[in-house]
Amino acid sequence: MNTTVFDIETGPLPDIILDALMPEFEAGANLKDPDKVAADIAKKKLKFKEDAALSPLTGRVLAVGFLPDFGEPPLILCDDDEAVLLASVWNHFRTAGGSRRPSFVGFNIAGFDLPFLVKRSWILNVPVPPNVRQGRYWADWFIDLRETWQLGDRQSSGSLDAICRAMGLGEKNGSGAEFAKLWSEDRAKALAYLVNDLEMTSKLAARLLALK
Repeated sequence: MNTTVFDIETGPLPDIILDALMPEFEAGANLKDPDKVAADIAKKKLKFKEDAALSPLTGRVLAVGFLPDFGEPPLILCDDDEAVLLASVWNHFRTAGGSRRPSFVGFNIAGFDLPFLVKRSWILNVPVPPNVRQGRYWADWFIDLRETWQLGDRQSSGSLDAICRAMGLGEKNGSGAEFAKLWSEDRAKALAYLVNDLEMTSKLAARLLALK
């Protein structure tokens, strides 16, 4: 089976943009003391920024990694210009493998990676290949290992880290929540985190999809 694992890493938009996008928060109705009101609003503002990387409205794509299943080294796409990065990602989806285009495999890609890529592309006016989405569904050359793991049970839980730990397939070497900070302060560690995620996903794909 010709497959390529992929994973995206995201970070928050710059503070100047987040400040402009931030809604007007109100304190809980039960709070009357001015100090408690101010503290509650400050807490909500902090939470907004902490979660910014999880939404395509407040976050951006920092890097996308690809790992083929036939021994090639990881390919990491990144660019300070997010529109350029997104165009490169869609081009790779279109052209990888030539006439033997692989299936692209990831964990929770239907719930996060693919919607994030498409919505950021819409926001930045980057063309999205029309065959990426087929009606209500993603193209059949995308395989979401989270859906494979669930076996039709949408309530079935388990993160990539938890499932790989249970199967003895490795574990995370950091936290995705810290990726943007690492990306700006220690690019080598950030890349090591992304490559480790790709390798874990590849091992899980081999187990769940009986690739090897």
